[in-house]
Amino acid sequence: MTNEEEKHSDIDLFVIHLKDLGLVKKTIDAHIRNYNRFKSLNDNPTQEEIIKYVMDDETISMGQKLIRLSSASKYLKYKNMENNDVLTNIRNINEKLNKTYTDRNKKMEYKYKKQDILDEMERFYESGNKKAYLMTYLVVNFNTRNKDVDVTMARHRKYCKDLTENYLVLRKNDVVYIRNNYKTCKTYGKKENIIRDKKILECVKYFMRDKEINKRKLFDNFYNSTRVIKRYTPFGLKTTDIVKIILNCNNSLKDAVNISKNRGTNLTTLNQNYNLKV
Repeated sequence: MTNEEEKHSDIDLFVIHLKDLGLVKKTIDAHIRNYNRFKSLNDNPTQEEIIKYVMDDETISMGQKLIRLSSASKYLKYKNMENNDVLTNIRNINEKLNKTYTDRNKKMEYKYKKQDILDEMERFYESGNKKAYLMTYLVVNFNTRNKDVDVTMARHRKYCKDLTENYLVLRKNDVVYIRNNYKTCKTYGKKENIIRDKKILECVKYFMRDKEINKRKLFDNFYNSTRVIKRYTPFGLKTTDIVKIILNCNNSLKDAVNISKNRGTNLTTLNQNYNLKV
């Protein structure tokens, strides 16, 4: 086998290793780009060589260094090589970045208040914009990310067998919100909530008014989720902005714990990124 063939074989096996970790294509592509950077040093770079290469690069940010070291850790582990010093550098950078993010978010001020968002949500309902009301309700009450509101409405649980989808199940007096697919689902598992809000029940009934349809998507095209969502949220806010505003207004430990549970986010992350002041 030639050196070129060995190189291709190694990168192919690394890709397989990354797929086995359950990483998505975009993340794998980023790790492979960094793999090629490390391989430019030599065929089998050590952690010391990689650390020096990354940390001495003054053209990239600390965040970019963190990403490259993450790739290095995965590569070295795949090669069964020592990576403890890489992990130490990752921890140190994380601590510095987390302090920076936390300090920044503590000082952040917002143009809107929670009541502004609630008032706009009610205006959606009163004007007949049921899609905007329904989606905003999910974000406000369950502190959801983009992926969580990509829902399929269904007449019965028997139509909810696809475990890669999220559902709003229509029942006689309420709606069941089932989340199978959200950012941290592998950590926190399936989430299920019963919504007894009469307006939500009315909205879902409206979308399911055709008796011949047993299920339908809330959004026909969710490819550019941020753009889609901003068309239907109060003031064109992103879901993360809404969560930050709510947490900023409801700044108690009880509220933070509820948001942590709803969103599938630990309290440390909330403290660093969502202006938690408790």
